[in-house]
Amino acid sequence: MRVVPLHRNDPHDYSCVAYWVLGENNTPSDRNTLIDTGSADAGNLAYFLKEMTHLSKGIGKQAVEQVILTHAHFDHTGGLPGIDRQFGPETFAWLPSGRRPRPIRDGLSLRVGDQPGMLFHTPGHSEDSLCVYLPETGTLFSGDTLYRITDHLGAYPKAYVATLERLAGLAVRTIYPGHGQPIFDDARGFIRSCLDNVHQSLILE
Repeated sequence: MRVVPLHRNDPHDYSCVAYWVLGENNTPSDRNTLIDTGSADAGNLAYFLKEMTHLSKGIGKQAVEQVILTHAHFDHTGGLPGIDRQFGPETFAWLPSGRRPRPIRDGLSLRVGDQPGMLFHTPGHSEDSLCVYLPETGTLFSGDTLYRITDHLGAYPKAYVATLERLAGLAVRTIYPGHGQPIFDDARGFIRSCLDNVHQSLILE
């Protein structure tokens, strides 16, 4: 599996990090996948991906065959119309989106790049949040579901606590978040630390 982070470093444009996920060997069964699309002003993402098609060669294959949206906030979905026009991909999201929306359910299985993946409904940041988990490599694309919680002073909805508890039970080795740098070292410990602080905040309420 190859993961290509796509982000425009522009202080005037608030955008997430989108991830282009490709198979290692460009086999026919690979599903070239874009996880989130960035904001509407995140550069011409569709043009860039078209120019980079040599990275995802395959007979009759598009550079983007499917899009997974981690939630509907503008900085994650604004680039979808351009991607739709260029590639016409299937779009997976908790709330239907795009020209070819695919209905999903919690735990839906699908192929991402060259790996089996699962879509988990992970409310907390937003009601429609979801994460993409690839169990073979312990890879988690977390959107905005995970952020660093370093103390027990916050207040958290029950849905978010349940989400963290669920993610803490996965064998996560790498986290690709919607903002910031990937977490390669002790990713599971990162989730557990956040959950411990959240639990402590509930005790002190």
